[in-house]
Amino acid sequence: MEDNFTRIVKDKTRREILIYLYNKNKSTYSDILHDLNLSTGKLNYHLKILQPLITKEGEYYMLNEKGKQLVEIMLSLGNDKKESEYTKYLPQFLAVASLIFLFIAGGLLSHIHAFYIIYSISIILLLSSVFFLYTLEVKGLENAMIFLAILFPYAFYLNGHIFVYSVLPAYLIITSSVRINYYIYELIPTLIYYFGILPKFINYNEKLMITLWTIILGIDALSSFSYSYLIDLTPLLLGLSTLINRESTQNYKILFLLTLVVIIGGVVFKIIIGA
Repeated sequence: MEDNFTRIVKDKTRREILIYLYNKNKSTYSDILHDLNLSTGKLNYHLKILQPLITKEGEYYMLNEKGKQLVEIMLSLGNDKKESEYTKYLPQFLAVASLIFLFIAGGLLSHIHAFYIIYSISIILLLSSVFFLYTLEVKGLENAMIFLAILFPYAFYLNGHIFVYSVLPAYLIITSSVRINYYIYELIPTLIYYFGILPKFINYNEKLMITLWTIILGIDALSSFSYSYLIDLTPLLLGLSTLINRESTQNYKILFLLTLVVIIGGVVFKIIIGA
C-alpha cells in the first residue's frame, strides 16, 4: 500500500486532483475536468489510479479518510503549496511578456539591430513559456491565453504599421495565379503560440474561443470576397492548431469547415473576378 501511495503522490496531476477535492469537499466529473483543464482521457487515467483514496457518491467524487490524511500530510510539507504559488502562472506571464516584446519589436524595423535583439528576446520568452507549460502544472489566466490568440498574429500591425500585407503571418495573393506568402517575423511567433501554447487552453472556454475565431473569420470573409487580392490565412492556422488537441477537433469542427469554405470560396471568387 505504501508503494501505491508513493506512486500516487509522485505525479503532479494526481496531487492537484487530490488537493482540489480536499478544498472542494466534493465535486462532479465535469467540474474537475473544467477547473483543472484536463482532457477526459487524462482525467479517467488518474481517477483510476486514485481509486484507493476517492469515494464516488452519485455524480460526486470526494476523498475518503485515507485521501484526506494523505493530502494533509502533503500540505503540511508545503511542497505543493509553494510550487503552486510560484509556478502556476509562470508560462502565462512569459507568453504575455513575449507579446509585449514582439509589439515593441514591430516599431523597430527601421532599426534592424535593435529589432533583432528585442525580437530574439520575444522568441526566447515564448519558447520558455512552451517549455514550462509542458513541465509544470499550470492553472489560471486561461481566458487571457485564449484572447492572446487574436493578438499574436497581428502584433506588428497593432504597433502602427500601415501596410497590412507586410504584417500578416501568412496570406494568399490571387492575381493571375494563386501563391502563398508569409512574413517570417510574424509567422514564427504565431506558429509557436498556436501550436505550442493555445492547445493547452483552447477547450477551457469554448464560447470565448468560438467568438474570437468567428471575429477573425468574419474579417477574413469580408476581405476574401472583396476586390482586394489578399486572403489572410490566420483563421486556417487557428483551425490547424485545434488538431493538436483531439477533443478540439470535434468542438470546433464547424468553424474549421467554415474557414476552409471561406478561403477556398475567396480564391475562386478572386480568380473569377480577375478573369
